Amino acid sequence: MNRIKHLPMRFILALLLIIVLMLFQHNSMAEAANSAVKKTDLVLVEDYSKDFVIEMKYASCDNFVGKTLYPSPTCVLTKGTLDKLIKANNIVKKQGYTIKIWDAYRPLSVQKIMWEATPNKNYVANPYRSGSKHNRGAAVDVTLVDKNGKELNMPTEFDNFTEKASPNYKGMTAEQRKNLDILSKAMKASGFRALSHEWWHFEDTDYNNYKIQDVPLSKFDKTEYGLSSKVISELKFIKESNTSQLIVVTSKISNSSNVVINTYEKNKNGWVNIHKNITGWIGLKGFTTNKKEGDSKTPVGAFNIGTCFGKDTNFDTGLDYYRYDSKDVWVDDPNSKLYNTHQREPSNGRWKSAVNFSKNTDGIYDLFFTIGYNQQNIKNKGSAIFFRIIKPNMVIKYTNGAVAAERKDVTSIAKWLDKNKSPKILMGPLSEIINY
Repeated sequence: MNRIKHLPMRFILALLLIIVLMLFQHNSMAEAANSAVKKTDLVLVEDYSKDFVIEMKYASCDNFVGKTLYPSPTCVLTKGTLDKLIKANNIVKKQGYTIKIWDAYRPLSVQKIMWEATPNKNYVANPYRSGSKHNRGAAVDVTLVDKNGKELNMPTEFDNFTEKASPNYKGMTAEQRKNLDILSKAMKASGFRALSHEWWHFEDTDYNNYKIQDVPLSKFDKTEYGLSSKVISELKFIKESNTSQLIVVTSKISNSSNVVINTYEKNKNGWVNIHKNITGWIGLKGFTTNKKEGDSKTPVGAFNIGTCFGKDTNFDTGLDYYRYDSKDVWVDDPNSKLYNTHQREPSNGRWKSAVNFSKNTDGIYDLFFTIGYNQQNIKNKGSAIFFRIIKPNMVIKYTNGAVAAERKDVTSIAKWLDKNKSPKILMGPLSEIINY
């Protein structure tokens, strides 16, 4: 009888022992995986901490260059530098704040673009000499936010190339000095040093342990830009139409000119991804839900795909094909009754401005198809939104509002499109396109 009474306790003890052993094994495996990463390795920040606010300025047009320099807002650092930044963040979090990262690892090729774009060379490290500590993944540009995500009042905005940006500037307010001191003390206590002319810039004191690199940030981007068959099927405009071909043009953030393009075709089993993760470009200032003529932005939404235009006599496409000549234009004069339409010269006073496809010598209109935006021809709502070839030899690529890709990709997609499948294009940031 006694043995029977004690039997359940033995089971409990055995179960507890098994759980302890499993936890030990799990921790051992995690430690082993972590130890395999060296301090000198470049790593994705979000793989090691979700506690930072990340707003990569050079992944958008919101920077001193005014153009998108990174393919996506991917935040990368050397593991050793990241360990120090996590320590600094833990310090400020005890005071109710969080570190916001504006920039981290920067490929050397991007440094060269910055160098050429900056008139005042005192504010950008020479990539042809020692480079920037950013190129080593050993420097960060940071600020602080409060518990509501609001940035604290600091001496200047980011990328201010004046004396006010110095952490030693005597003209800052008491509040600015207090806030900067909180940030600076945490960073210095964690193994960083400040820069004399940029209050937001901090360098790992062990930067010499890390080499200059030019690994593209796209290597670290784990964003899933493709849409599942289920997600596409649930889109409102898909349910309300008979389309069976779809182009999706998207990005992680709205103010980037870099996008990823995927195409899909519907069969009896659902939606199949045809062209996968093609690199593309949109307007200089990214996406917008309120497109205006000349704003250098690309409209968000779902639109019909129209006619394919080209300079060649014939082109193998399932769309209606129009071979243009020197008289063919697209009217972009908001005051014209023919605004946002294809016409033929001479204008005879019917419009004051128009895009002449033949006069463009860089090949961007060799082949393109129309996107059915502003088909109501509303004044100043934007015109000439095409899917076209990107201008060759651009160092920083973007358009005035059209969608663009490399010649081979535009050709492949145009050949695939079939008007009998009612093709559509969905454009916008990942967070917004699911609403259409």
